[in-house]
Amino acid sequence: MLSFVLFLHHFLHPVLSISFTNISEAKGSLYIGVYDSESSFLQEKKVVFKKVLPVRKKGLIELEIPDLAPGFYAVSCFHDLNDNGKLDKNLVGIPSEPYGFSNNARPKFRAPKWEEAKFEIKSGENRIAIRLEKW
Repeated sequence: MLSFVLFLHHFLHPVLSISFTNISEAKGSLYIGVYDSESSFLQEKKVVFKKVLPVRKKGLIELEIPDLAPGFYAVSCFHDLNDNGKLDKNLVGIPSEPYGFSNNARPKFRAPKWEEAKFEIKSGENRIAIRLEKW
C-alpha cells in the first residue's frame, strides 16, 4: 500500500533530481536557478526555483526538487568559489568560476539559448546531470 501511495504522489507531483558533476574544489557555494519559459530564462528575478548549496566535497552534488508542474524547464548554475554571491568574470566578461546549464549547453562567447538548455519534466521522477566547467 505504501508503495502505491508513493507512486501516486510521484505521478501527481513530479520530482526533478539533478546531479551536479565535476565539482573541482570543496569550498564556496553552488547557486542554482530553474526557469520555466524562454522569457524568464537567465533572469534571476524570474526563477521558479532557486537554491544555494554549500560545497563541502569535490566530485558530485545531488539535489532533488519536488512539486514542479509538468512542462519545459531549464537550469543554470555556478560554483561561487569565493562566496561573494556572484559569478566572477574576467576583464572581457568571460566567467572565471565553474558554471553549467541543463543539457550541458556550453556555447562559446555567449550564454545558451532557451532551446539549447530546455528539457521536459513529466509525471514521476525526472533526472538530469549538469557538468560544471570553467570557460
